[in-house]
Amino acid sequence: MGLAILKAKQVNNLITMANPLTNVSLQTSLVNEGQALAQELNLSWGQLVSMALQEFIRRHRRPANLVEQLNAFYGDTLEEDARLLTQMRSTHRRLVDGEW
Repeated sequence: MGLAILKAKQVNNLITMANPLTNVSLQTSLVNEGQALAQELNLSWGQLVSMALQEFIRRHRRPANLVEQLNAFYGDTLEEDARLLTQMRSTHRRLVDGEW
């Protein structure tokens, strides 16, 4: 697993981090909050940013997987519900028409 070394500089209200392949600009207040949180959690700034990015990616990918899981789970159930609804309509029709 390679690590990217980022150099940071502050311009106006943004902190820009760069390596030869990546430029990242963050609001100064966001960086300050992140650094404070990293210190509270006894993490380095880089560890906190890595964890946050990993969590963001995990959450971003989850909805597609969640939709697939729900479709797989409810697929058979919806077919069964449709079958039961058809039977209930038929029974209701017979009751309304007086065919006991």
